Amino acid sequence: MGILHVLKLCLSLPTRQVVFQLNRVKTKHFFGYIVLLLLIALLPNGIQLVTDSINSGGFSQEYLIILILYPSLVILFGILGISLLASIGILFRWLTERKLVYPLLWRMTVFALTYPVIIFTILDIFEMNGTLSSLLLLVMFMIIFFKMILVYPKARKKKQVNKAH
Repeated sequence: MGILHVLKLCLSLPTRQVVFQLNRVKTKHFFGYIVLLLLIALLPNGIQLVTDSINSGGFSQEYLIILILYPSLVILFGILGISLLASIGILFRWLTERKLVYPLLWRMTVFALTYPVIIFTILDIFEMNGTLSSLLLLVMFMIIFFKMILVYPKARKKKQVNKAH
């Protein structure tokens, strides 16, 4: 199961079968998918930075910042954002009484971000980003993520043992 197959599965979310298939994605493909999503997100601004730098004649001085520092910061802030969104999953898990652990919620967050990231990138290319579009994309993510969490069965309640003396 390669990175493009993972993308294809993510575009079919949040069906039950796909959610469970995504849980079986190998770690190397999962991390490759994270890099692919972040690359999609940074591409429009990265191209703009390179174009502006070349047009101003300063690319030779700025290439280190543009080609190394900018992608590194995008990856760092992307992982931080994914971690914060996965924390929302803990609240969803608690509200729905599902038995899910944080690492699984983290993976599910990455997969649920597919549509919002792609749409964000398209809006960014056409310079149509704004507060309203960001809020709508956040709501889209929440709906997909919440539906993915609901696929899992409820946690079993522990039986209380009554000891009669």
